[in-house]
Amino acid sequence: MSLNIAAVIPAAGLSSRMGRFKPLLPLPGGTVLSRCVRLFRESGVERVVAVTGKRAEAVAACVMEAGGIAVHNPAFEQGMYASVLTGVRALPPETDGFFMLPADIPLVRPQTVRRLLEIFARETPSVLYPRFLGERGHPPLIAAKAIPAILDHHAVHGGKGGLRAVLEGLESAALDVDVADLGTVHDLDHPEDYEFALAVADAGYPLEDECCALWAMQGTSDHIIGHCRAVARVAAALCERLNARFSERPGAVRLDPGLALGAALTHDIGKGTKRHEAAGAELLRDHGFSRAADIVADHFDLSLADDAPITEREAVFLADKLVRCDRAVPLEGRYLEKAEMYRHEEGAEEAILGRLARARLLMARFDREMGEPAERVAAEALA
Repeated sequence: MSLNIAAVIPAAGLSSRMGRFKPLLPLPGGTVLSRCVRLFRESGVERVVAVTGKRAEAVAACVMEAGGIAVHNPAFEQGMYASVLTGVRALPPETDGFFMLPADIPLVRPQTVRRLLEIFARETPSVLYPRFLGERGHPPLIAAKAIPAILDHHAVHGGKGGLRAVLEGLESAALDVDVADLGTVHDLDHPEDYEFALAVADAGYPLEDECCALWAMQGTSDHIIGHCRAVARVAAALCERLNARFSERPGAVRLDPGLALGAALTHDIGKGTKRHEAAGAELLRDHGFSRAADIVADHFDLSLADDAPITEREAVFLADKLVRCDRAVPLEGRYLEKAEMYRHEEGAEEAILGRLARARLLMARFDREMGEPAERVAAEALA
């Protein structure tokens, strides 16, 4: 039996620390608030209640356009708990649980919400928290049985301590689920927080802290992490050199060093499984990192047409082939070592030498377009 899950988005604050009205600030795909509403709608949550206060009409229009329901809190100046009460009172009686997401936390990914929904249905905790690198974040998924306690806390204690005080009383049956989602702990309190959100919204690749979370969740060994860090340094150096000569490279595309870093840091996260590149790509897609996943899926072997531009995919691939463990190595040595290791297996040596030939052609492209040998760039990056 599927559960009836809703979401409450308090969007009635004054935005005093930001200096601008946060819910209606633009972000890719809409506004800060519309991203929050669409987060739940795209994750299968049908009833999304946003609580308005300041600039109520404009906020309500934004909410409804994104597919949510707007309810007004006339006492919004009394603080967040008044908006929590307004939102909870708007939930239908058949609600089994609800997410609580303040409108200034717009970077949570749908994959995180879907994971919380799946685990909540299976485990039925009192509260299910996403946890990022040991820190609880938003949105918690709260069982409907907490609603009377939320209402009573206002009536009996005047809402002292806010929602947090109520949830502390449910701790014995609460659960945490680890996620690789920095958005769960990133709110927009200050202008620099908003600038960061503009830079990374819909990036499609993990930031370094998210890579650390993925490694921890997968139990990735220190050896593999060291290799991935070295490959990331080389990939970033290759991108930097290519971008420096961008205007001199006809048909070139400017490379995103962040994408190359995120993909390089996770390119071997599937190591230890059959076809580890495909396993790693699937893991990244499951967490919402589709652009990095496409690169990881191709890091074992690839070729590049003469008329196709070099992208982050080729930079990560070549960087991986110029690093053994965490040290720079010549391209030939990397492949010939493998050929010797597997020469007794039928067809293995021929396949490895074929991959070497393709890698040589690619490295020659890098050498030409950078104006210096890729092997030297790798050695300098890891010196």
